[in-house]
Amino acid sequence: MASRGRRSVPRIAAGPRDDAAWAPLLARVVVATVTCGFFFGGFVGLVQSTRLSTTAKGAALAMLLTLVALHMRNCVRPADGSRPRGWVWTLGAQAVLTYLPMTWFHDTWYGNPGFLAGAALLLLRPAWAGWVGFAAVVAVQVPVGLAVRPTVVEALYLVFGQAALVGLAVYALAGLTDLVAALAATRTALADAEVARERLRFTRHLTDGVGASLTRIVERGEALVAELRECPERARAALTEALAEARGAMTEVRAYAHAHKSVAGTPPPAIAVEPTPRAVSVLRVVILVLIVVPLPVRMLAASHYSPARQALFLLLLAGFVALYIRNCTPAAAGRPRGWRWTFAAQVALAYVPLVVFDAKTWSLGLFLAGIALVLLRGPWRVLAVIGFACHDLYFGTWSPTALDHVYHVVWILERAALVYGLVRMADVARALNAARAELAAVRVARERLRFGHDLHDLLGFSLSALVLESQLALRLADRDPESAAERVAQGLTMARQALADVGTVAGGYRGMSLAVEARSARDVLAAAGMAVEVSIEVGALPVGVDTALATVLREGTTNVLRHSDARRCAITAAVDPCGEVVLVLTNDGVRAPVGPAPTAAGMGLGSLGRRLAAEGGTLSAGVVDGGFRLAARIPGRTPGRVPGEEPTEPVRG
Repeated sequence: MASRGRRSVPRIAAGPRDDAAWAPLLARVVVATVTCGFFFGGFVGLVQSTRLSTTAKGAALAMLLTLVALHMRNCVRPADGSRPRGWVWTLGAQAVLTYLPMTWFHDTWYGNPGFLAGAALLLLRPAWAGWVGFAAVVAVQVPVGLAVRPTVVEALYLVFGQAALVGLAVYALAGLTDLVAALAATRTALADAEVARERLRFTRHLTDGVGASLTRIVERGEALVAELRECPERARAALTEALAEARGAMTEVRAYAHAHKSVAGTPPPAIAVEPTPRAVSVLRVVILVLIVVPLPVRMLAASHYSPARQALFLLLLAGFVALYIRNCTPAAAGRPRGWRWTFAAQVALAYVPLVVFDAKTWSLGLFLAGIALVLLRGPWRVLAVIGFACHDLYFGTWSPTALDHVYHVVWILERAALVYGLVRMADVARALNAARAELAAVRVARERLRFGHDLHDLLGFSLSALVLESQLALRLADRDPESAAERVAQGLTMARQALADVGTVAGGYRGMSLAVEARSARDVLAAAGMAVEVSIEVGALPVGVDTALATVLREGTTNVLRHSDARRCAITAAVDPCGEVVLVLTNDGVRAPVGPAPTAAGMGLGSLGRRLAAEGGTLSAGVVDGGFRLAARIPGRTPGRVPGEEPTEPVRG
């Protein structure tokens, strides 16, 4: 059986979803519990020693407890994986207490170097230094093992079955726990990066298409104004070209907006998985092999079986290890496919060969508790783990005393916790990577929807106004060149606004002002020949409320221009007695609908309703008394104006 030294199993995280927040706390609890269980072997060895006096046992116990504290200090790290303060001194003290007491307690202290090997891997940096330290500790374990167990097989068991196993287990579980914490912390960072990449793509498309068209319109606009005043006939062709370009930009915006509102085919973003699946798989396989193989091989070497029986032994052992690795491989469904059959086969391989081999040599039943902990759920898990943990009570091959029985139950549970922690942490890391990819895909899809809506809400207004001004200028070019020039100048203002909105759409909504939009709407509607009445008396508004109402007004104005033959339009905004801001836009000239009656969503106001809902508001739209009425209500209470923000001036006209 294994020596009664100490082994450590850091950090088992909670679950793959919201449990990530519990991973650091739960990891600390588990590592403390399991470490104490591993050190229990050293405690049993000291208690049962017949060579040591009571005073020597007391001194040895005090040093063992100090070694436990140093190990906890060195290996139970913060969630970010940082090294503890003064780690150089605590690692040095752990090295001294690992080897110096062997001078006096060599027959009970030889199991402790594995913890030092794990601490070296975790604390020494860069990585190659940690592996050098690990290799040095494992190499020193060879002469230590030969001093305690003067056969090569027994010494190799102490090297691989204890020092190497414990060191890799400490490193793997602590490293995977750190990975879980890092993945949980960077879930939103990945989504933010994907959204930024998508915005960059939006910006390039708009800049290359709509932005280029608007830039050409602005660049030629000033010359066109002067040319209209000097030679209207020559300017007419340039004005026709500018109108066509404005219409083309508006068509492109509409097409691009509709394309981005459909996100069903949006592929999930590619992400980098760290550490690589190959590295995790290799480490898991190596540790599982070190858990299972050394003990039965050690017992086989001490047996007197014939070569044929030894070959059968090794063949059955290989089959058991293969099933062990398969059952401990994380899967998307949580457990590998066909796990019931493979678990049953593994139990059969653990006990059926006892017909051929004695229980002490064929001791694979000792490792079934870990598989039960990984595969079973609910009460069956508890019952199976308890049953397999009492393996040696049934066969009585290792435990001549009651304390030995307790020790071997603890030993089995140590291995079970190690297997469960290794598999669980790898599974949590895989699930968190999948969650990061899913979150990023959802955020990108939302950004595409936002982009499509903002294209419609922001650029739709500016481009509609630009097309309107260009049409009016073209009509006036022959009979009133001066008025046509004024229309072109106003169109240039709209073009510049649209060009500015290109960056706004790509970066997200800026803070908009209801008062500013009311003035702009009044000017645009009046330019279209409507009689406009405006009354905006709302005072200072929170930025979110102000932006939402300004956006509603801009979209409503666009709809009046595009979907009505209005001659009169009224815009009012006021605060009602309940503290809600009420914005109302009404117009006559409602066109007879073609097909189903229009709704708010059908007219492109659905996204605005969602914006208002985000601020606690509502939106309604429909025909009332022969005219069209668009109304938005939203809570407008604000604790005070933001420092530096000017109050909204009343707008009347």
